[in-house]
Amino acid sequence: MQATTTKLGRNDPCHCGSGQKYKKCHAAQDEAARAAESAAQAAAAAAAAAAAADEETTAKPAASSGGKDKDIAKRAPAAKPQRKPPMGPPPARAARRKNAV
Repeated sequence: MQATTTKLGRNDPCHCGSGQKYKKCHAAQDEAARAAESAAQAAAAAAAAAAAADEETTAKPAASSGGKDKDIAKRAPAAKPQRKPPMGPPPARAARRKNAV
């Protein structure tokens, strides 16, 4: 038989019986505990992935690239988009300035 647990809402009475709202009483402590548990699970998963990757690299010899590296070296670098020259004043203003001088 499984025990049914319901998630407490932030405005529900706290599970400790203090009479306070959950968000004022134990919400921060429970959130910190969930975060620590999540971090521990993530660290364990990362360690397992690192161990699997290490095992995979030591078990398999390095595969040849099949000449792909040579093709990449021959390729020209991607061209950068050219910037437009800055625009000057509209032609009517330029004509007025010339006449004023």
